[in-house]
Amino acid sequence: MTAQPVESQSESAQSESAQSQTAQPVTAQPVKAQPVTPPTSGAGGPDPDGTAAGKRTYGPDFLTALFQNPLDPGYADAAARRATGYRRTGTRRTVTKGFAALTLIAIGFLLVIGYQQTVADEPGRTQAKDALIKQVESRREQTEQLQVRADALADQVDKLREQELGGAAMAGIDNLEAAAGLAAVHGSGARVRLVDGPTSVDAVTGERSTEGRVKDTDLQLAANALWAAGAEAIAINGQRLTATSTIRQAGEAILVDTRPVTTPYEVIALGPDHLADDFRTGYAGKFFESLAQTYGMQFDSAKVRNVTLDAAPELKLRSASPSTPPPAPSGASSVAGSGGPSGPPSAVSSSEGGR
Repeated sequence: MTAQPVESQSESAQSESAQSQTAQPVTAQPVKAQPVTPPTSGAGGPDPDGTAAGKRTYGPDFLTALFQNPLDPGYADAAARRATGYRRTGTRRTVTKGFAALTLIAIGFLLVIGYQQTVADEPGRTQAKDALIKQVESRREQTEQLQVRADALADQVDKLREQELGGAAMAGIDNLEAAAGLAAVHGSGARVRLVDGPTSVDAVTGERSTEGRVKDTDLQLAANALWAAGAEAIAINGQRLTATSTIRQAGEAILVDTRPVTTPYEVIALGPDHLADDFRTGYAGKFFESLAQTYGMQFDSAKVRNVTLDAAPELKLRSASPSTPPPAPSGASSVAGSGGPSGPPSAVSSSEGGR
């Protein structure tokens, strides 16, 4: 009887089993879809941010989910570890503390250096400030002294001129100075009052609307209309207008001869009794009434009596030369420039406000 090895029988049995398994046909089984259950929080409610699973997910409404859970899960994990008593130990803790200590030392060193530099520079700044204050006070005293001397010399010039020219010539000069705005005048006329309307702010851009504010062109229009209606002297908020006066816009301010004026704007003019009525019924009055109805500006024109307008500052002449009048033709009754104006000007200059 011959014994057969056991291993060979086992190997043959395994090969037969593998062949039988390979020969069997494979049938595909349909997979049944399972409903997806949203992650829930520890309290049992829905968890749109997925904090229970340790991973942050976003639902369809990102902003709502962001406001419901503004912190990242990593912060929550760190807070939980800190609550359980977890602390950094060993080399990592030592390095962190050392780095923090070096940072604080560097900041303190910089602060000390900055303080010392500030203290060291303080005496120099104080000395420079004191020197500037002394210069300003010295120049101010000199200016006051020169102004007093200029006033005294002006009085002397007026007295000498009155002595040399006499009463008739001085009367003519006074009339010319009043017409030129270099002398105070008193009388009746009209007062035009303009006030800024309400301003609105754009909710989107934040820009402030300026359509309801009085502009420099409005004051120019009022002054020119009064000149055209027969005004003899005009002042805007106390600033007397002359042939060289300017009304212009500088940013949000209106300047009359480089002096700022603010709302309410009062334009006072001396002239005939019907000056206020003519202004109201004219183009300028109708224009301001339309602005008041459209943008809410305030406009008023009324008569005034017993009003005094101060003189404008004297013109500062940069250069002057003597002028010799040409010889008068034979038979002429007078010489130009020897008295008052001989009559009204032949043409009206628009650049001088309609005078």
